[in-house]
Order: sequence, then structure tokens, then C-alpha cells
Amino acid sequence: MSYGTPPPGGPSDSEENPPSNPGYGSAPPPPAYGAPPPPPAYGQQPPSQPYDQPAPYSSAPPPAYGAAPAGYGGAQDGTAGALALWPQRALGGLIDFIALSIPFYVLSAIGGNRGPLYILGVVYLLGMTIWNRYLKGGSTGQTIGRGVAGVRLVSEKTGEPIGAGMAFVRDLAHLVDSVICYVGWLFPLWDSKRQTLADKILGTVVVVAPKA
Repeated sequence: MSYGTPPPGGPSDSEENPPSNPGYGSAPPPPAYGAPPPPPAYGQQPPSQPYDQPAPYSSAPPPAYGAAPAGYGGAQDGTAGALALWPQRALGGLIDFIALSIPFYVLSAIGGNRGPLYILGVVYLLGMTIWNRYLKGGSTGQTIGRGVAGVRLVSEKTGEPIGAGMAFVRDLAHLVDSVICYVGWLFPLWDSKRQTLADKILGTVVVVAPKA
């Protein structure tokens, strides 16, 4: 063995120093982890990038002023309609006042303050109030006056009548509307839900309904 010749069985020059350029057609080595991807080959188009599609234009008209949104009040039967205007509410209250109070005052004027006609007038006033405002109004949402005015009292959450007991409590809550110089009765003129203070306390709204 001459000087400088590698011993038999040792690595050859090709194994110690592999060729730097791979042969034609061989796959290039994979890029290192975290390295940017290689640029596209000459003449190759880069892949298209996704872009956000614009939201489709909605041609639906805006809701009418005072109309209740879809599913308002949670009613499933569609009975809860648009919020009633203040003149409609006032008309219903005026009709109820006439139906309850006028006969009482007439009987009181004829029979005096302590006569049998006065007692009859008191019985009529109490009986009609209980039936009209609490039994009828609580179970259907409509008193005599509300039926004529075409409005209905319902729960804001369920869209259903509130019952006789809660109708009575609501009348008690109207004292809050009265003690502040009756301003609470005017709240439906500017309130977004057209509620009096009693409505806000009890969670009730007055909506448009078919006339009786």
C-alpha cells in the first residue's frame, strides 16, 4: 500500500464528499422547519388567495315606526301586534270610566248619598270594576273600553294576558303614575315601548288588537 492510499474497507471519496449537485430529475431536499416556501418556478402562476365576499344587499324595507319586532313578547299565536298609540289607550280608559262611573253618579244623584239607590250604585261600581277590569280584562287582555279602542293588555315577556290578580296589582301600581302629578300616565307619548310607569313595574305592554 502506497503512502496516502486509504486503507481497505475505509470510506471512499464519494462517501466522504458527496456531490453537491444532485442528478437531473432527483427531488430537491425539503426546506428546513420554519423556512419560507420556495418561490414558484418560472412561468408558474402563484396560487390565488381567498378574499372576503361582500355581504349581500338587503332590499327589505325598515320596520314601521312603533311596530313590534318579530316574535315580540314571545307570543306563539301571533296575537301580540304593534304597540298601541297613546290616543288609543286614552280612548279605552275613557270608555271604561264612562261605563263604570256614569251609572254610579246618576244613581247617587237620584237617591242621595245614603239612600237605596246610592247603595245600588256602589254595588254596581264595585261589581262592574271587578268583572270588567280584573276578570274580563285579566283573562282576555281587553276591558270594555280596550275592546272598543282595539287594544289589548299583555305581558311583555309572554305576549299573553296577565290574569285577574296581576291586573289588580297593575291598577295599584298606577298610583305611581298619579303621585308625580299624573306624568306617569303620559309616558306612552315618548317612551320607546309606550309604557306607563305601572307597565314598567309589572312588565306589561298594550298592543293593537281586533276591535270587539
